[in-house]
Amino acid sequence: MIKNVLRIFTLLAAMTIVYFGFEKLGLNIPVINLQTTNAPSLIKTEWTEEKVLMMINDYRQKKGLGVLTPNEKLSMAAKARLAVLMQYEDSLGEITGLTREEAVEMVGYNYSWIGDLAVLGFFRSNDLTAFWTTQENSRQTLEEPNLKEAGIAVVMGGETMSIYALLGAPGKVKKATTRPSSPASASWGGPDLWVAVNNRRVEFGVNPLRQKDELCTIAAIRLNQILDLGELDAHAGFEPTLNREDLKWISEKYNISEFLVSGYSTPQESVAAWENTLGHKKLLSGGEYVWGCIYAQNKFGVAIAAY
Repeated sequence: MIKNVLRIFTLLAAMTIVYFGFEKLGLNIPVINLQTTNAPSLIKTEWTEEKVLMMINDYRQKKGLGVLTPNEKLSMAAKARLAVLMQYEDSLGEITGLTREEAVEMVGYNYSWIGDLAVLGFFRSNDLTAFWTTQENSRQTLEEPNLKEAGIAVVMGGETMSIYALLGAPGKVKKATTRPSSPASASWGGPDLWVAVNNRRVEFGVNPLRQKDELCTIAAIRLNQILDLGELDAHAGFEPTLNREDLKWISEKYNISEFLVSGYSTPQESVAAWENTLGHKKLLSGGEYVWGCIYAQNKFGVAIAAY
């Protein structure tokens, strides 16, 4: 009984935090990059729950799957889960007790299937569904044929946004779920490394790189390949990625190079390693490169540069 009361209190408190805003309540929210993003754009785009759902549905329709309709109960649960993720970094509900399933059940949503998608500190100019599809668990959730409804929570923060989506199929008999979204945190990420690279390029007297979203797709895929391996692959996955049917057009349009780095404590140390490694200094001093994108997580970095 007491345990249930505490969980109800947590749910209500979390929803209040999202509704009124973290800053207005005077909470000190840690900056956590649960999923890595690339460089910020100067163009700010406002993201809403409706826009995120539209993107999810566009992706599903292209796959021949049914569109999802908004569900108010799932939205309430999503707001609570996003607050828990942002304030407590509690992706599994181990700290607050507010697991994904608990949040859904406490708002009275009966489901036969439930899954979730999460991203924190994601630059708003990026392709959200393209990023989710580079992760096997998230891709499976997006492509689950049984899904019918969705609840989405969005919190904007400057150039970045944090999103949590609950996708479900109503029913009384629980059949299946995916494992909860639990992206790893990083002390520094793609945006930090992007700034460090462009700062060094300016110091070398060449133009800073400009972001291209299609290059970010390649960087995201490559980073996830490397994270799965747990080590650099000596560019073994680069050519196969470029030769994918859905990505071929990118290498036909641009001359593309890849630069990898791992194991350094700061973006500046990573840049210094590139500068002092044969063949990698061109990322920093090569005036031929015009566009680029960088993804980084857990001390692994992937830079894609092109002209």
